[in-house]
Amino acid sequence: MNASVISKIIVILCALCLIAGILNIDKHEAYLDEGSQKQNKNIITNSNKVAVIELNGAIASSAESSFFSADANAAGMLKSLKLAKEDKDVKGIILKINSPGGTVAMSQNIYNQIIKIRENKPVISVLDDVAASGGYYIASASDRIVAQEGTLTGSIGVIFSFMDYHNLLINKLDVNQVVIKSGKFKDIGSSTRQMTEEERKLMKDIVDDSYSQFLDAIRIGRIARNDSYEAQKTPLSEETLTSYADGRVFTGRQAQKLGFVDVTGDIDTAKTMIESMIKQKFNSSLPVKLINYNKKNTFSEYLSGITEYNSKSNIKLTDLIPTSVILSRKPLYLWE
Repeated sequence: MNASVISKIIVILCALCLIAGILNIDKHEAYLDEGSQKQNKNIITNSNKVAVIELNGAIASSAESSFFSADANAAGMLKSLKLAKEDKDVKGIILKINSPGGTVAMSQNIYNQIIKIRENKPVISVLDDVAASGGYYIASASDRIVAQEGTLTGSIGVIFSFMDYHNLLINKLDVNQVVIKSGKFKDIGSSTRQMTEEERKLMKDIVDDSYSQFLDAIRIGRIARNDSYEAQKTPLSEETLTSYADGRVFTGRQAQKLGFVDVTGDIDTAKTMIESMIKQKFNSSLPVKLINYNKKNTFSEYLSGITEYNSKSNIKLTDLIPTSVILSRKPLYLWE
């Protein structure tokens, strides 16, 4: 196949993808800008829409996203939550979480948005393969948590990692770094020298404070719940929280018995629960309609699948590096 034919195929695929995106604007309202969405709020009236918002992968303030992939990273979830909060036709939200966690601040951004939404609309989190550490942190903000019996969750804790290769530089490569700094802690966490005990204590204080914030978030999100929803609620005690918040992971079934999860099940379980909660909250008997809020059109997904198939044999270096190394020098709500 010559270059001319290949170029024509690429142009045709791009044109089809663009058309598919245009045709799917109404179907995927989360990708409208806020101004346009407000103008179109009355298109669907008296509707019990339930926004299904997905989170896949590590939680960070920025992540790779493209026209050919579902915008289901942390930034995409946060954006979709804000849009769903303002959409009057959205009466409830289901979060599908498949994440080992990630950065503290981004986890808190999403958590805080869910807490705000919960005041006016019911929110249910559905835990997938893994919803640990920051993934569980986010889920704890919802009214109810549903997990598969085999889901891995928990890992309540904080990790703060630094690379130290000063021995390699000095002993093997005979390389020394010269640092001029304004204060003794300005290069704290440097990879080119050993960390001092004083510096280690400062870092440990950050970890401990972040851990305390994690526990407080669970207390607010789960222990202090006082809603009147009839949907099944498994209580979590302060004693259980402090006893098991040591970084360990649970299966969904273990988590349900302890109170970290309300019920074992799947998206259908969550749909039944949120339908009941919406009926109670809004006194509405209309059936609910699930809307994928942060998922791009299926044609784009199809093209993305082709791209993934053609390049699946190419392993990226980042696939072999632990997430804690990629996100090093940051306190993390992460399990790996």
